[in-house]
Amino acid sequence: MRDKIILYSGEDTAGVNISSKLRENHDVTKLLEVSDVLSLEKLKIDPQTLCIVASKHASSSGKPCLTTHSPGNYDTSDYGGNPRQLSFAPALYLQKALQLLDKKQKIKKIGYEVSLEATHHGPTALHNPIMFVEVGSSLKQWNDMSACSIAAETISELMNYSPGKKAKTAIGLGGGHYCRKFSRIKEYAIGHICPKHNLAYLDEYMLDEMITKTVPKPDTVYVEWKGLGKEKKRILGLIEETDLEVERI
Repeated sequence: MRDKIILYSGEDTAGVNISSKLRENHDVTKLLEVSDVLSLEKLKIDPQTLCIVASKHASSSGKPCLTTHSPGNYDTSDYGGNPRQLSFAPALYLQKALQLLDKKQKIKKIGYEVSLEATHHGPTALHNPIMFVEVGSSLKQWNDMSACSIAAETISELMNYSPGKKAKTAIGLGGGHYCRKFSRIKEYAIGHICPKHNLAYLDEYMLDEMITKTVPKPDTVYVEWKGLGKEKKRILGLIEETDLEVERI
């Protein structure tokens, strides 16, 4: 990526706190406040610029977590973006963010779960690679400045990160929204992930979206074998029509 920019919404408590920590403790100049991080389609920046979104993660569970993922919709667009459209997922940066979040959480011992999330919500129509770094899952965690500091430190390091040229990328199919098995993979950087609850919407077109919009282009698909459910036979048939190597987990 030639350039990188950090985005956050002034309406997002975690985003505001993360951006505050970035300004306080890190030499970050490319920090932009936007009205809604789920709808960035009108943002006019160089398509080669990586967008890193500092954001909250919301869940009714309220569990403390630090997550990262790229946006996209396998079906409807209830939370921004377009239906049946994925963003460009910077797999190597997602992998690095996961590593940094995990390392820093263990050092600070704040007891947060760290994981990749499956691809979900908008924006989807940007030509830029885009990823979210999130603190969750409730107001308590969004205001936890230790957690927001970890997210800020991670984003700051991503701004100075340059991936190696020999890194390998993959996509993931199956499993739950919190991608614990995919998060443990070390050999490949994972881009887009389609969880079990969205596999019914995965057809040839959407599988191609996953492949062509994971950056760099993947040559492997990780399949959570027990997490494919009743869609297993159909999904395996779709994969057979691609050039992807299959790895079972």
